Amino acid sequence: MSIRTLVTNALAAAAVIAGGAACSSEESSTPPAPQESPAPPADAAPVADAGTPGRPAGAAQAGQAAKSLTVPAPVSQDPPIPEDTEIVTTASGLQYSVLAPGEEGQRPKAGDKVKVHYSGWLTDGKMFDSSVRKGSPFEFTLGEGQVIAGWDEGVALMDKGARYKLTIPDALAYGEQGRPPVIPPKSTLVFQVELIDFTPAPPMPPFHEALADAQQRTDSGLVYQVLREGEGDTPEKGEVVELRYAIWNTDGKLLDCTEKQGGTIKGPCGSWRIAFLNEAAQLLRPGARYRFEVPPELAFGAQSQGPDLPANSPSIWEVELVRTIPPLPVPEFKALDAERQLRTPSGLAYEIVRDGTGDTPKPTDEVTVHYAGWLTDGTLFDSSYGRGEPTSFPLRGVIPGWTEGLQLMREGAIYRFAIPSDLAYGPRGSPPVIPPDAALIFQVELIRVGPE
Repeated sequence: MSIRTLVTNALAAAAVIAGGAACSSEESSTPPAPQESPAPPADAAPVADAGTPGRPAGAAQAGQAAKSLTVPAPVSQDPPIPEDTEIVTTASGLQYSVLAPGEEGQRPKAGDKVKVHYSGWLTDGKMFDSSVRKGSPFEFTLGEGQVIAGWDEGVALMDKGARYKLTIPDALAYGEQGRPPVIPPKSTLVFQVELIDFTPAPPMPPFHEALADAQQRTDSGLVYQVLREGEGDTPEKGEVVELRYAIWNTDGKLLDCTEKQGGTIKGPCGSWRIAFLNEAAQLLRPGARYRFEVPPELAFGAQSQGPDLPANSPSIWEVELVRTIPPLPVPEFKALDAERQLRTPSGLAYEIVRDGTGDTPKPTDEVTVHYAGWLTDGTLFDSSYGRGEPTSFPLRGVIPGWTEGLQLMREGAIYRFAIPSDLAYGPRGSPPVIPPDAALIFQVELIRVGPE
């Protein structure tokens, strides 16, 4: 599990729908195998106007699988590549040719979000993937291991608007494993990539060296230093806080930060699984930013976070308290009224607490809701009210009982749902709070359909 996953899923609640992890449905099924299609020559150029994103690769290391390689019907193509195009070989073995120059000096760097169109072939001319044929460009963050190494290197050579041919040896692609059934082991891959645009990464927080005279120590062994004071009251245990954070190893290498995520993290004090955050948050006033030297037992312990943060390593954090969010009253637990409840063919039971008058969501919509969830014995396991703010999510990104139930509602409505196990978390449950085969009770208020 990555540092980012550990921090952003650090709340102890079992079903934080805002995070999408616990209340999401089963893991998405593996996409269909790549479809071989009538292929152009390996050096034919992709069309630069359409496509649904498909991943040309799924990880930084060779041999890791792509998430999507399905190729729909062919579309028209650009003219062939001139035979006299220069081929450049880099020290890693990547070969590239400039098919069309871009805007000189407008080149992305590691951490920038890039938007590309691409098509990929085996060296025998069989196309295995294409954003062009799928209908929209593909976006990824450069240099963060979201694509194969040959892509990270090749796209970093391109200027905005440029189109390159990349010939990627297997060591920079899928390696000895390949990507069965379409990409054989030890395959060299040929791509044409157009860099449509990129968004520069936000400035990363600087590493601050410790100032011995400014450091203080808590009884737990946490060492902290005030970088910026805040104003107002420090939060109490149970109050919801919104935080920014950054984490480095003791050599000063940045491992993760909220700037990379483009947001903040929220949760009640005392409920963070990373222990020191519960103590740290209660030291801060809104607007304050502190530097913390965190012993391993208060952070990741014996769990390695990769070569830059081995098991049992201390870590350096900066934590900023953006604001404290007052919690809202959680609705009282009530089972559904047997005389008023309705039931769908799937087994979902529901009761209309208050009807709405606005739009009804479609499966592809994003929705904003307030909700509370209980086990059938009345044990509260999650609540947006307790976090003080509603939550938004794609309707397809939650358990089936939610996806079905919210499509019965109109904006402004409040429904109570009894969701059987097979429409919730099934035989696995969601440890440690939701047992296997558990039926759940939710009260849901549909605030808005669509993004803000």
